[in-house]
Amino acid sequence: MDDSTPLTTPVHRRHLLGAGAAVTGAAVLGGLAGGGTARAAAPTGPPKAAAARTATAPSAPDAFDQLRATWADILTGGGAVDPADPDYAAAIRYLDGLIAADTALYDTSAAPASVYTDLPFVRIENISLSYGRLLNTALAWATPGSAHHQDPATLTAVLSSLALIGRDYYNAGAPQVGNWYHWEIAAPQDLVNICALLGDALPATDLAGYLATVAVFSPDPTLQQGTVVTTGANRTDMSQIVILRGILGKDPALIARGRDALSGAFPYVTTSDGFYRDGGFIQHTVIPYNGHYAYVVLGDISQLLVLLSGSAWPITDPNLSVVLDAVDLTYAPFMQDGLVMDVVRGRFLSRQGESDHDAGHFITEAIARIVPFGSRDQQRRWKSQIKGWVRRETFARISATATPERVALLKTVLDDHRVPAAAAPVGHLQQPSVERAVHRRPGWAWTVGLSSSRIARLEAINGENQNGWHTGDGATYLYNSDNGQYTDDFWPTVDATRLPGVTADTLPLAPGAGSDSLPPTTWSGGAVLDARWGALGLDLVPYGSPLRARKSWFCLDDGVVALGAGITGSSGHTVETTLENRSLHRSGRNALTVDGQRQPVTDGWNSAFAGAGWAHLEGVGGYVLPSGAAGTAVLRALREQRTGSWAAIDSGPSTAGSPAPCSNTFVTLWLDHGVDPVGGSYVYLLLPGASAAETARRAGRADIVVLSNTPALQAIHSSQEELTAANFFTAGALPSVSTSGPASVLLRADGSGRIRLSVSDPTCTQSSLTVTLTGASGFRRWVSDDPGVGVVLGGSAPVVTLDLTQGLPGGTRTVQLSR
Repeated sequence: MDDSTPLTTPVHRRHLLGAGAAVTGAAVLGGLAGGGTARAAAPTGPPKAAAARTATAPSAPDAFDQLRATWADILTGGGAVDPADPDYAAAIRYLDGLIAADTALYDTSAAPASVYTDLPFVRIENISLSYGRLLNTALAWATPGSAHHQDPATLTAVLSSLALIGRDYYNAGAPQVGNWYHWEIAAPQDLVNICALLGDALPATDLAGYLATVAVFSPDPTLQQGTVVTTGANRTDMSQIVILRGILGKDPALIARGRDALSGAFPYVTTSDGFYRDGGFIQHTVIPYNGHYAYVVLGDISQLLVLLSGSAWPITDPNLSVVLDAVDLTYAPFMQDGLVMDVVRGRFLSRQGESDHDAGHFITEAIARIVPFGSRDQQRRWKSQIKGWVRRETFARISATATPERVALLKTVLDDHRVPAAAAPVGHLQQPSVERAVHRRPGWAWTVGLSSSRIARLEAINGENQNGWHTGDGATYLYNSDNGQYTDDFWPTVDATRLPGVTADTLPLAPGAGSDSLPPTTWSGGAVLDARWGALGLDLVPYGSPLRARKSWFCLDDGVVALGAGITGSSGHTVETTLENRSLHRSGRNALTVDGQRQPVTDGWNSAFAGAGWAHLEGVGGYVLPSGAAGTAVLRALREQRTGSWAAIDSGPSTAGSPAPCSNTFVTLWLDHGVDPVGGSYVYLLLPGASAAETARRAGRADIVVLSNTPALQAIHSSQEELTAANFFTAGALPSVSTSGPASVLLRADGSGRIRLSVSDPTCTQSSLTVTLTGASGFRRWVSDDPGVGVVLGGSAPVVTLDLTQGLPGGTRTVQLSR
């Protein structure tokens, strides 16, 4: 789908009838079986033998029938779907292709032991995967234009398959063994969706049995596993299940219970799971998840808003505004040309079946659905952003895997020609709550993942993300015109011990090592000035290693300056700092130039460059090493083809990747600090998008001065921006500024006699902080819009005091001084 092509036909949404009239529940339970446990009467019959049955239509649809029909429209696109429209036709072909692949796997034996031959009924994950495939089939059956639309054979297959699962595995009397999520969320969510799509074609006795099963495993949306309070995406998923169970069973109390439970996911939080005021989103207590679990919440809420608006159970909680505001605060900051950045996707970056583009498409769809519920300004801004994402996406475009429902949603946005496509944003953003930052300039974006005693290094559960060891150790990601850099088999082929930005030793780690672990240090984060420049730092304590280092990144107008100090190891292994590890895809031959000399492009080439001043990788950018800035480290380079498999990094029972080998060519640049260095250091400048000639010129300029590069203080001054940026790991002083404790500082004179100062406490441990602008005098006025800021003028130097008990932990406070 191309947003330059006129798109027509708005999404159809059924008019919802009020539900003020008396209604009654319709749950039907079977007899008791085995030990007195209530058990639903499970439908029986293998796929070959079962026949499609259609219940007698009611004389007039009631409120529940209308809600069920509306939900079916939400899932399919409803009356908006026009099979004659090329966009819809392509989406229908995509859906039918999925069904064809699934149908080929049906167990068609005389006595099938499972629905699909590759998903035997031996574990709950296979049950939820089976329901997922059946949901696609039900979608096709309910979608006009599909080869399966209202097809009796397709309906027979779905009904028989549901009966087989219900008889042999997932029923009210089954013991809950294995991963709770599949019992309580994944399986029941797909099951109730299938029931809603089938509607009256599903016999009432079968429906009653399935609802009774769901009631056993998802009885209360506020609890999982019986006693654990649900949070974040788990809360909204389970609320949605209960609401659908109430609609299908015509139980108003259930609908109200599910709707009311949603409120637990709305308010801002200050610890553990949920939305944070700075835009961060956490799930699993300590894992940044703006790029997965947060979008599950948005998807659930957007669907339920459409469903319940105009009904007797509207969502009226005023804290719903938190979710609406999150579009700009939580999702958009990490969207990049149609994808969502891996730095906020946790373990999901290892899933072959959910790429960064896939996640971006889910976010785009959810935002498109929620547009009508925003303010006028929000609606216009969100539509503009969506148009920009769709237009700039060049790899794995959203149209390639769009369902008819997704097409319908996109048309409502892309066809609004009053709203222009937004340009890619420019600026600097930090979210201390998740210890993530994004620095954007025209043509590129850079981001970094940090960790501390508040945010875990990584998550590697259920067999996923087995090589994610260093993703929270200062791993950096560079996004440019290569819209598929991290999508195109990057994670199974990259050398995960050499991620860009990371300082690590070569001590081997076990698969998944360090999952959910918190470093014992607190210094992680930084400060922002005028949403344009940033300082970031990390007190590095890698998992399972005695290596220690202090690291900083200073984000400027044309690049990022990286400093490292105190690099000390004692593991008996080499310590390395990786500047770049770029995938050139299958057979890229991008030129690498070092100090003006073009290097060989043969596979397996490697070399060392003692005293190198700069390097350049074609199509990526430049890397400047100021004279002597690498200390005793030696620049090394490698061009190699690497082969791996998705199965090697994700062996999860329901998510395992393919064992088929995949390959990419990589160019890697790193600084070799030697075996067990003591007090090692480095300085380099990353220049995204720069040409080789521009990189050479930049290396010859002296506009960036390293003021300090020690374990206690890392600081630079850029004359081009008139900016001093410093990370004080302890109390310290520069000629221009001193601090009473750990701090990240940005100081800039704007040329008109004013000074702007931004300060944060990245440790989030201090109650107060004092910053003295040494040598500055003659200032008469100050202003700040941030809480807890005070300034004393009139002495030998202005003294800025910060009450850190006010404002957000780790947040930046900015003050302006003028004469």
